[in-house]
Amino acid sequence: LGLTAMVAAPAASAITLMSETFTYPNGALTTQSGPNWTPHSGAASVPVQVTGNVAVVVQGAGSREDVNHAFAAQTATSTTFACFQVTVPNPGAAVTTGYFAHFKDAGTINFAGRVFVVASGGTFTFALSATSGTPTTTWPNTLNYGQQYTVAVSYDAAAGSSQLWVDPVTSGSPSISAGGGATGTVVSAFALRQTTGNTQQQIDNIQVGTGFDDTGPQPAP
Repeated sequence: LGLTAMVAAPAASAITLMSETFTYPNGALTTQSGPNWTPHSGAASVPVQVTGNVAVVVQGAGSREDVNHAFAAQTATSTTFACFQVTVPNPGAAVTTGYFAHFKDAGTINFAGRVFVVASGGTFTFALSATSGTPTTTWPNTLNYGQQYTVAVSYDAAAGSSQLWVDPVTSGSPSISAGGGATGTVVSAFALRQTTGNTQQQIDNIQVGTGFDDTGPQPAP
């Protein structure tokens, strides 16, 4: 992913593409945020909510809304980074879910850097794919329900690969990688997804940029 070169580059070369702290009144995110968040699937079904300045993504039965926040379109060879904070409450049963956050293009087909919640030893962990709808690499550590984690994710459009960090300090912190994805996807939005399953993700402080250091690792409050 060329992370060493990215970190070594002057800070001015990195560009913040999006910053979201969810400081909206409680209610449907697409309504309360004005033009910032728009639905791209499942509009007028179960909406993504904002509660206490946090976006709440709820997996479950039936049609559910997926939403996205646009940013300046990148290129077919760009590497794009995102960082966000997420808490997964205890679902009271074995985890069943899919990916809940990802980059997307201007349409509704090409998704990249997909972040999943998956079962792990009676609790959960995160998983990653570059562009596939099923996870290809899993974070090796079991995580705690109710604990907030900082997740960073990248998509390298030229290589068709992604990388994911949990509570990183620098880009050299432990990470997992997922390759073999479609190349050349021009990402222009960050999306939150609701699908079948039984988990909830409470998401805050999303930042998207062209460099790892530009997105965190701890997003601005």
